[in-house]
Amino acid sequence: MKKILFSLGLVLSLSTAFGQVNTEELNTNPAQLAEKYNALAKENLTKGDVTKASESLSKLAKYENGKVWQVRNKDTKKDEFYYSQADVDAAVAGGNYAKPKEITLAPKYGFLLQSQVSDLANKQLTDANNNLDTKKYDEAAQNFLNVYNLVEALGTKEEVYKYQAAISYYNGAKYEKGLAIIKELAKNNFTGVSANQTKNLNRDLYVLALNSLYSLKQYDPILDEALAKYPTDIDINSLATSIYQVTGNGDKLKSKIEENIKINPTDHLNYYNLGVLLMDDSSTEAKAQELFRKSIELNPKHVESYRNLIATYLTKDKSYTEKINNNLGNSKAEKAIYNENIAKRKELFSTVIPYLEKIHELDPKDITVVKNLAIAHRTVENTEKEDFYRALEKKMATGK
Repeated sequence: MKKILFSLGLVLSLSTAFGQVNTEELNTNPAQLAEKYNALAKENLTKGDVTKASESLSKLAKYENGKVWQVRNKDTKKDEFYYSQADVDAAVAGGNYAKPKEITLAPKYGFLLQSQVSDLANKQLTDANNNLDTKKYDEAAQNFLNVYNLVEALGTKEEVYKYQAAISYYNGAKYEKGLAIIKELAKNNFTGVSANQTKNLNRDLYVLALNSLYSLKQYDPILDEALAKYPTDIDINSLATSIYQVTGNGDKLKSKIEENIKINPTDHLNYYNLGVLLMDDSSTEAKAQELFRKSIELNPKHVESYRNLIATYLTKDKSYTEKINNNLGNSKAEKAIYNENIAKRKELFSTVIPYLEKIHELDPKDITVVKNLAIAHRTVENTEKEDFYRALEKKMATGK
């Protein structure tokens, strides 16, 4: 496929995926889990393992704050515990359960560690910013995840710290790690809005996701999710087009470029890119020429549009030349075919000469264009212009 050009959206320059059921959480009373993770948090704090301590403290906060739904599984004869109304409703709807009991959890351990946890969170945030300044992006990402867990242990969910971790992983070229966090945040309808941060970051989250997919040269359903949420966003549509290109999805690529033209009809690259997709098929060659001319109309300085427009015209030259070379005899029929195709070549090159000259005007150092101009003027029998471009070619080649 010929070269396609895109204007990619920029990422802000400033962990694990869901899947298997946690059987311990499902079958264990939250009071027991709170006791377990309190002990682990203390142990890891003593060891100075901030990452493990923050993870334990985050789980401790979950098991002694908020609500839990306890329900009897009539098949296993055991109680099960769910931490959202949606989860317990889904379980009851799909199995043999008694009526769920809603329980409000009571803090027992976490408040004893609040001062220590708060100091640790502030220290991790400072470390995160320092690591960003020195471009230690992996370390910064882990710092931000630690801050998220520690703040959650204090009773507040600040998902913006996970978002910052995803950005850090992106800046450190750890795209898959960042994408796992992004998908988790997208699932939770992340906005980043809080008392300290008023901007809605949901759209930026999807831009970050698509930049990650483009870097990975991968497709993921979050692409379709982004397009569904932001169907007229120019950056998101441009990135989606880029991803379809690098993943070899030709049909979706064509469809997306056509949508981009409707969304942003003044962007010359949309017309150029669609022209590139159509130019190699003789049945759509005329449409490709129309698209390249539209691109030039919107951006008269876009050299690639001129080059590809010329290429669509010159596809016929091979056929004309073959017919000329195969009819060099003296018969009336041969002479007729010869003269007909000589005339067609002259007409063809008369058409492309203005585009070649425009490229030469825009890129005067391109010696290949100068050579082609000499050939084109020889074909149309303009000796004066041919001599001019032959001399210029020689001067460019020798530097004299």
